[in-house]
Amino acid sequence: MIRPYQYSYNKIQKIQSFVNHVMLDVIFKAPKIPNPTFSSALVLPKYRILITGINNNYVLNPLSDAYLICKGLSSTQLKTLKKAVHNNNKIRELCNGTIEPVKYSEIEIINADLVVALKTFCNYLYDEVVKKAPFYNNYENINTYYKTVVKKSSFCRCCGINKVLTQFHTHRSALDHYLPRKHYPFNSLNFKNLVPICDVCNSKYKLSEDTLYSTNTRVKAFYPFRNDIPDIKINIVFNKPFDDTIMPNDIELNLTCVGFQEEVETWERVFGIAENYKAECCTDEMRMYFEEQYIALMNRGISKADYIDDLNRNRFGDANFLKIPFLEAI
Repeated sequence: MIRPYQYSYNKIQKIQSFVNHVMLDVIFKAPKIPNPTFSSALVLPKYRILITGINNNYVLNPLSDAYLICKGLSSTQLKTLKKAVHNNNKIRELCNGTIEPVKYSEIEIINADLVVALKTFCNYLYDEVVKKAPFYNNYENINTYYKTVVKKSSFCRCCGINKVLTQFHTHRSALDHYLPRKHYPFNSLNFKNLVPICDVCNSKYKLSEDTLYSTNTRVKAFYPFRNDIPDIKINIVFNKPFDDTIMPNDIELNLTCVGFQEEVETWERVFGIAENYKAECCTDEMRMYFEEQYIALMNRGISKADYIDDLNRNRFGDANFLKIPFLEAI
């Protein structure tokens, strides 16, 4: 990401504790529990309303299916499932590459029907369950979390050139599953895995692209709530004189970050950053910015170096981080 978000605690983040409890203390301990079938009585009293107060298709039924399947699994297989809960929710460590995730494809080897049950449960948690009264009455609304993270900033922290809706809007932009829920179970409501990004990044580029694997090769990724801002360098070269006929094919664009090159390459791959930045350099708006603002200021005696220094003072405002290498290339 071009700039990380600051992690903001919200009551809704306690939902992950419900997921951890029902999986680690009940479903994956099914062989040791005498009850032949799953019921809400098997979970802690504070969580029972989250099962009984929700449509059975969303919670009770998939948990019941998973419980029955796990009754017949070996201790080794159950160990893999427990590892999935533990590891898949350590988002920072997964991004840094210090631990390994457990994917649905690994669980499918254990039992294909179990994958169906777990996917149903995890997907409904995010798509439907958080919208229901038993959840938001206990844990607040997911939109509250969104507003506490984005606050007043409309800057998409992923691409930096598009906008997100702020706390002042009645609607919100996308919350992206940074580690896609299509591939990774048990973190669909982990709020360190839910990142506000613009609709272009979310719906046009990332989709369900695997953040942690590139053509089956394990890779590192920027943690979206890291404490430091990665110093990503953008180098642009125009292979023809810049004018209104410039096309993306006329541009060479390289992204580098000392000590984090693998993370940069993941960011570029998942979100199509190079394509987005080349396209932005070819827009009428960038051409008009160059011709009407930059040239006008140069004609008034402001030096290029001074102007770029001014842009650097507000590097992330108005896509200045891209305008700087754009002007340097021209």
